[in-house]
Amino acid sequence: MLEMMKVNSVAYEELMNVGPERWSRAYSPVPRYRLMTSSIAESMNSCLVHARQMPITTMVEYIREMIQKWFYKRRTKAEKTRTQLTPQATALIKARNYDSEKYTVCPIDLVNFNVKDGNKDGLVNLSEKTCSCMKFQVDKLPCRHALAAIRFAKKPFGDFCGDCYKTTSWLKHIPGTSSLSVILVNGLFLKV
Repeated sequence: MLEMMKVNSVAYEELMNVGPERWSRAYSPVPRYRLMTSSIAESMNSCLVHARQMPITTMVEYIREMIQKWFYKRRTKAEKTRTQLTPQATALIKARNYDSEKYTVCPIDLVNFNVKDGNKDGLVNLSEKTCSCMKFQVDKLPCRHALAAIRFAKKPFGDFCGDCYKTTSWLKHIPGTSSLSVILVNGLFLKV
């Protein structure tokens, strides 16, 4: 943060007045799992530009159909996924793993490793899922240092990822794949 203050002290003051927990994942009181989102209202507004011109009942039906299509698309994609991790998590792990192949792993014991990357070394604890670079803890996904240590320990990468990145969790939270499902029949919402 000192670097930020040196670059632009006015911006630094503004950000500090808001509080780092509002704009920094490292200081967030809740895990954000690599997601930085804008307001849900903004997202819905961009999808409803056309629907605003419709009568209210037609607009509500349009919104229901739109959301129904979203859920169907996500459910179908999730059901076709045959990997332990979601496609996004798998892609990120692959990219990080490729980068980490050049790292040197120095085991301290069975769960602690000093991983040298030529720039900023990382101290990894596999049992606590931590790394001194903090990315492992913040993302709930192994950082490059952790991936090098996991590969050295001959463990599956997926065992060290947060549940939110696992296909089983993804399926549990999509309507139509669990007891959360609700459908509209003759204007009535029924729990499936």
